[in-house]
Amino acid sequence: MPKETFTNLPDHKRNRILRIAIREFAEKPYDVASISNIVREAGIAKGSFYQYFEDKQDLYRYLIELGTEERLNVIKALPAQDLSGDLFVYIRWLFQSSVYFELKEPGLAQVAYRAFVDEVPFPEMAEELRRRGPTQFFKQLLTQGVHHGDISPWADVDLAAFIMEATYYQFGRYFVQRLNLTADADLEQTFASAEAQELLNNLIRILQKGIGD
Repeated sequence: MPKETFTNLPDHKRNRILRIAIREFAEKPYDVASISNIVREAGIAKGSFYQYFEDKQDLYRYLIELGTEERLNVIKALPAQDLSGDLFVYIRWLFQSSVYFELKEPGLAQVAYRAFVDEVPFPEMAEELRRRGPTQFFKQLLTQGVHHGDISPWADVDLAAFIMEATYYQFGRYFVQRLNLTADADLEQTFASAEAQELLNNLIRILQKGIGD
């Protein structure tokens, strides 16, 4: 995690380093991504980097955790939803939020995709972060669903949470590519379209037919 020297940097300098680092790890596999490239583009000495982070892996982990935090911020910033009642209404909204994140923070979304789905350069770290974050969240959500009768009691909650988590990390990317969306897309208008509604509806039908009660 970042050292105090990094957190004490002026906002503009700290944010510039993060933007460059996010782009480096988003565009390249972990083994190819280079601290030398980051410091050169940021205009700082390489020695300064090690005053900010322990090493390359330390920075990488921080970007993944930053992505998790930003993903939550995106969810909080969305229009308030009535989440009482049907669990699958809430799940639909969660997957919709993954599309917002993909468009708002494409770099962080790509870093997370590489870390959890594509490359997984540090499996133990990925597993630890999953247990503390989305895996545990989906397990709790589904366990509550079983208790309230929305999820079939025969459903393997661990397996269902794994499937939902894997889908969640990839759905935003899939949705954006399927509808050919760009960063400046009007999302309110996009989600009101028949194509977007049917895509979301189909996803929820697949989940509901599989584990719904």
